[in-house]
Amino acid sequence: MSSSPRAHHASSAQPLETSEPPRDDAHGSTATPRPSLARPRAAQVALRVVVVLAVASWYGLRAVFGALSEGTDGPTAARLALERLGPIYVKLGQLIASGEALFPERYSEAFRVLLDRVPPFSFAEVGRVIEEDTGARVEALFASLDPSPLAAASIAQVHCGTLPDGREVVVKVQRPGIAARAAADVAILRVLALVAERLFPIARGSSLVAFVEDFATNLAEELDFRGEAARIAEFRDVMRAMDNRIVTAPEVFRATPRVLVMERFRGLRIDDYDAVRASRFDPEERLMEGIRGWFQSLILRGFFHGDVHAGNFMLLHDGRIGFLDFGIVGRFRGGERTAVLEYVIGFQQRDYGRVADAMVGLGAVLPGVTLDRPALVAHLGRTFAPMSDGDAGLQLRDLVPAMVRTGRAHGLRMPRDLVLVTKQLVYLDRYSRAYGGAKMSVLTDQRLTEVLTRDMMAAMFAR
Repeated sequence: MSSSPRAHHASSAQPLETSEPPRDDAHGSTATPRPSLARPRAAQVALRVVVVLAVASWYGLRAVFGALSEGTDGPTAARLALERLGPIYVKLGQLIASGEALFPERYSEAFRVLLDRVPPFSFAEVGRVIEEDTGARVEALFASLDPSPLAAASIAQVHCGTLPDGREVVVKVQRPGIAARAAADVAILRVLALVAERLFPIARGSSLVAFVEDFATNLAEELDFRGEAARIAEFRDVMRAMDNRIVTAPEVFRATPRVLVMERFRGLRIDDYDAVRASRFDPEERLMEGIRGWFQSLILRGFFHGDVHAGNFMLLHDGRIGFLDFGIVGRFRGGERTAVLEYVIGFQQRDYGRVADAMVGLGAVLPGVTLDRPALVAHLGRTFAPMSDGDAGLQLRDLVPAMVRTGRAHGLRMPRDLVLVTKQLVYLDRYSRAYGGAKMSVLTDQRLTEVLTRDMMAAMFAR
């Protein structure tokens, strides 16, 4: 979940209840499988099926009659249905809202309302979850805990507090019952996706089943806060190994499956452009250091922060760059790590053969597909050369949709983590252009290429 303009991290004096994930010896990346949701109870699934069918029928009728009477249209009715079905469906709608080229634009547009519409749960429930997970009373853990949430999202919400020793913290608390609800809802979504792919060509073209599986994987990762704590620790370890003293993540004090207590960061959102420019720090230089830190974790350990929207990327008051919320990360293993860096550098150098080879190395070619490499390279050049040249009609925000369309034209499927890393480049490029203009584009700035090359060499000695 996203934090706010100003916070993240805290906890009690007890030891961290999670450890850094194991790494394989060859590459330093984790060898453990990704988590999965628990198997739901049949009765719970049956109950949710009834609820889903009832809500879908009601809002489906509203869409039909709305079309006849110029009232509620289809996308709006679908958005209202997701809101009524609860947090898991709201989260699904949020993904669709930002799912460039994967869904019809009118649905993505209607669902964008869901990005800011997540009601908080009660402070009494916050206290109950904390006490159940930690085995200690809230009053024993914190000198103070603000009853008003700093931020609320579909999976959890954040409250500010202080520890008994006076340190400021933020406390991330999971929504009660969300794990069981997620398991049941995802089971239903899997069936719906399978049926849709059998009946509708557009669903097959959108890889709907694969989308639901990625959604389930992301949920499973987000629903165990100990994993997030371990990823924060790993990121901090990377910054130490690369001797990067500018970029950081909050210190974690306590982590249980449903409670995460972290150091509170004070600073400015990276998109608070006027305030950042008015600070005593050079915005362009600080941003470049932040982008470099994001890449360093990818270079050294093969993982990257998978949600660098502005609420998770801060200029701290002491001049450091702080990354928040490691609930969503991507990870590349072994040769994939080299391939994704080749993918980025290929774009920077306008070497589309390099981009095509990187896509192959990342598993984009589906079984049974014979790739016409020259045709793919030519298609990539036609599509992305105007972007690299700074054509005003083709910005980096078009990168993900254009890449998905290009892949489909050649029978390729964009792997989940490749789409995720590409979306982060879109975020980073947005901030870069805001502070440095077109010359600081993530895909054209040669300073970035140079520091990445140096960091790749340094990483060979830091592992």
